[in-house]
Formats: sequence, structure tokens, C-alpha cells
Amino acid sequence: MKAKFLTGCRLVTALLLVIVTTGCSLLPIGKEKTAPEPMTPSLSEVVEVSEDYYGSVTPYKTNQTRGMLSSTKYRIDFSHLELGLMEFARDTFPTSDYFFQEGQQVTREQVTEWIAQEKNGTANGQKKTGILVHVLEHDYLNKKTKELSGMVLGLSLSPNYVDATGQEKVYTPQELQAKGQQLAAKIVQSVRVNSPQVPILIMMYQVPEANSSLVPGHFIMSGTVSTGEAVVSKWQPIEEEYFLFPSKEVEKKYAQQSLQFDKLMRQTKEFFPEYIGLTGVGRFMDGRLTELTITATAEYDSRSEVLQFTQFAAGSINQLIDKSVHVNLYVQTMSKPLSIYIRPTSGEPYMHLYRS
Repeated sequence: MKAKFLTGCRLVTALLLVIVTTGCSLLPIGKEKTAPEPMTPSLSEVVEVSEDYYGSVTPYKTNQTRGMLSSTKYRIDFSHLELGLMEFARDTFPTSDYFFQEGQQVTREQVTEWIAQEKNGTANGQKKTGILVHVLEHDYLNKKTKELSGMVLGLSLSPNYVDATGQEKVYTPQELQAKGQQLAAKIVQSVRVNSPQVPILIMMYQVPEANSSLVPGHFIMSGTVSTGEAVVSKWQPIEEEYFLFPSKEVEKKYAQQSLQFDKLMRQTKEFFPEYIGLTGVGRFMDGRLTELTITATAEYDSRSEVLQFTQFAAGSINQLIDKSVHVNLYVQTMSKPLSIYIRPTSGEPYMHLYRS
């Protein structure tokens, strides 16, 4: 195994600072023209962190809708949502030409109004639950002029609703996409009042199920709004899925990948009898596993034990998991992280051991 063993916390600190304070472009991208029309956005098979980050302008401005998610009953994997929006943005707004800025156009009052409009009264006086959970805006500023030159709107949607009789129902994926398109059309009309010229990317994000604490939500559709237009000109469905390993769901739909993970569990248990648990979350794009995040939780007696286990697990991963799959391994106790191992689809893997 050719892994770079990194000490200290420089790697994690650097990544956190970039994501939290500047925003980031997740994949390298070539230059495009200064005032682009929205391209058909594409979701890469795996989120790769590169040196190609979005810069920001000073003073740093926070999102106008910050804090609204604390009052919702839905669980939104906010980091996955944000990184996904940035990943799409790179196709139209390359980091070489644009600064990132948290959303400044869409206000808290607007989002509250949009959500309220989805909740209509029913015949028996009960309130109907709308599909809109939240709207997250990302802005992109031209580096030369520092003017707003692009926008991405992430619409978080729930497939759960209450019909006119008070019965709880769930929209099918196709129904949710259709409802989302109708909703997006109204939101674009409202946004265009104050931002009539900037190109806009619309992203539909389905929130995770209420009883799911490990599996994140997923993107289901993207749309583009051209400069000066007030309608979405093109919609594209997105086939993104997340599954928990081990689980009956992944065993039923992706038996081969489920079997590989089971073998990994057996090997690690044989090596480390005191092992507590091994779980994984797999990202599937168009029916193919592209990213696997594994968490190994146990009570370790020494740092050397952590090192040996991490190296053994990394070897098993390279043996069992296809090289086309990006793998993240996190080794931890119940209360703190101990080590990480990252195997990208290209380039060398690396390992990091926490000293404290």
C-alpha cells in the first residue's frame, strides 16, 4: 500500500477552513467565458477535493436564510447539500473567473412565504403539508467586477404530504419531480424581480426519510435558467442513491457490493476481536457504486493499535473494493476520531493518525 502517512491536524484543519470560510470548487475545471449561459449541469461520480478552491470577497457575508433549518422537523444533510451545489456550479462558474459568496438575494421572508404557499387548507380544516422544506442560495461573483454573475438555488423537497382527507401519503419520484418543477417556476419568477439578468441553476434535493439518521438526502433533478429569462429552459433527472451498509435494502438491490462489504466486516473482525462496529454509506450514480464512506468504531488501547488496524483495513479495502470506487475510512471511538484513510479513484491514497 502506497499511502502517505500524515501527522498533526494540518490536513483536516485546512479542509475545514476552506469549506467553512471560503467555499470550494470540488473538481478542477477549465476556463469558460466571463458571462456564461447555464450549461446542462453534471454531477460527478464522486466528490474530489482539489487545490482548485473558490475564493471569497471581504467582508464575508453569511446567508440571508441562515438558521431557518433549526425550526424544521426534517433532517437535511447540510454539508452534502452545500457541496453538491458547489459541484454543479463548477460547470458554469469556474473558480478561475468567479468568487463564491453565500446567498444575498433570497431573503428569509421570501423562503417563509414560499413554504407557506405550499400549505393550503383542506376541506375539513386541516393543514396540508407542502413539499418545500427549504431554499438555499449560492452566489457567484465575477472576479474582475465583483458583481453578481451567477446563482444556484437548492430546493429541498419532501415527498411526504397530507392529502385533502388528512391521510399521509408519499409522492413517487416522478410525481415529486413534477411538483418540484411547478414550484421552481414560481420561485424563479419571484427571484427575477431583483435579479433579472444572472443565469440560474436550479437543483432539486430530496430530504432523507424521517427515520434515517445515517443516509443523507439526494439530488433528483437539475434545471437551467438563461440570462434574462424567467423560465427554466431545460430539466435533467439525476439518478443518485445512498444506501446503508450492511442493510437489507442494499443486499436486495446491490447484492455484489453488499457481499464485498460483508467480507470486509469479517476480515476486520478476525484481525481485531475487540471490534465494536463497522458501518458504511454508499453513493450510487446511475446504478453504480462510486463512493463508499466507512466508519469503524471500537475502543482502542493504544495509538499503535489504531495504526495497525487502519493499515490492515486499508489493505482489505484495496483487496475487496473496486478501484473505481472512492473510499473514505474513519476510525474512531464512541467519543473521538482516531484515524482516517482516503483512497481516491486517481492519485495515491493517504492516511492520517490523530495524535491526541
